[in-house]
Amino acid sequence: MTAAEVTSLAPEIVLTAAGVLILLLEAFAPALRRSFTALAGLATLAAAWASATLVPAGVSFGGLLEHSATTLFYGWVVLASTLLGLVASEGYLRREGILAGEYHALFLWCAAGLLLMLRATELLTIFVALETLSLALYALAAYHRRVKMGTEAAIKYFLMGAFASAFVLYGLALLYGQTGSTHLAVIGEALAGSTGEAPLAIAGVVMLIAGFGFKMSLVPFHAWSPDTYQGAPSPFVAFLSVAPKVASALVLLRVLAAAGTAVDWGRTMALLAVLSMVVGNLLALVQKDIKRMLAYSGIAHMGYLLIATVTLTPESSHAVLVYLAAYALMNAGAFAVIAVLYANPGEQHLISELSGWGYRFPWLGGALAVCMLSLGGIPPTFGFLGKYVVFLHAVAHGDLGLAIVGVATSLIGVFYYLRVVYTLYMRPMESEPVGVVRDAWGGTAAVVAALATLLLGILPGPILEWIWRSVPGS
Repeated sequence: MTAAEVTSLAPEIVLTAAGVLILLLEAFAPALRRSFTALAGLATLAAAWASATLVPAGVSFGGLLEHSATTLFYGWVVLASTLLGLVASEGYLRREGILAGEYHALFLWCAAGLLLMLRATELLTIFVALETLSLALYALAAYHRRVKMGTEAAIKYFLMGAFASAFVLYGLALLYGQTGSTHLAVIGEALAGSTGEAPLAIAGVVMLIAGFGFKMSLVPFHAWSPDTYQGAPSPFVAFLSVAPKVASALVLLRVLAAAGTAVDWGRTMALLAVLSMVVGNLLALVQKDIKRMLAYSGIAHMGYLLIATVTLTPESSHAVLVYLAAYALMNAGAFAVIAVLYANPGEQHLISELSGWGYRFPWLGGALAVCMLSLGGIPPTFGFLGKYVVFLHAVAHGDLGLAIVGVATSLIGVFYYLRVVYTLYMRPMESEPVGVVRDAWGGTAAVVAALATLLLGILPGPILEWIWRSVPGS
């Protein structure tokens, strides 16, 4: 291993080493626990700096990993989600009496696995990264051991995740059997040069779509998400609901780009998009628990995202990047507020409990309202821009029907998002908040996410210009 190759892994090394250091401090200096969140946050910022300044552009490790403007942007979205999740966790962990180094170490190792998966150009490397982050996710979902609902959620997540991993591994094996390689670029060349049908490749890609569709909570691979979101610690869900989907979306784009030369996957993506949009919004409409509502709305949002993959062009990546950046901020911000306002993690998080709390907690109420408006795609929020770019891409490439379905289902979504805002500000307070304490960490994470959502919706020029530069060939 050369010095250049070690440098190319600088962000992952920083995150992994920081996790190990925190575990050592937990064992030998437990009095420093209150500094673990700050240390993990600094490690996340250091990883972001390293990815932008230290890692050379190009490929490393014989072409297994790459670093480009595209992977840098995706990586920063993951690291921003990591930082928001860590900051939102501090007050929650203290309140529940479960503040320990294992939580922060698992968080950082999960982020390292995500960065590795983003940069991998070979299927076995992607699978190793996927398993690294998945094991950390399973442990974090069950981290609050006193909450039975959390243990049940983690078991469901683990069992479904094991099936998804099996699908990915078997799909990988089938693609190797068809093409003789696990490198995506070589697979693409082999399938492009194929003169006959490629049944193994078709089956392999279907299995990969199923595996990464699980991580993205696409219908019909979505059954785990409502229960897991409801039972897992809310600050962790702020991360779980965003970061794995970011990495999985990029991998799915790469797989489709490599396999699209043999089979047109547009109809498959269109079907998954419609199912996710319709099922996600209709089931979210009837939820009384806000975490389950956001779980189903997340399914719908991944359906909107898939619209941009039906016709693969460089502009598809533009639309996906914009949408993921918007979704990361507004969804993480919403769960950060939930982590502060709902003091009993083992119980339901009823929307009705928010009655009148918008005035009782002005900053948190305002942050939640902004995030709900952005999730609903209402201007001038960043969420509106994300949907606009996706729908515009669909219309420009002849997918008008998909755009119409997206707009129609978005109108359904507006109803249940505005219901939360209505409950916050237009219904009298039904009960006094019980157990809600001052949480500067969680409040800061929520307000920062909401302000960023609003600011990027009003002044989107700089981030759009960065995204346009991040995708080559456009």
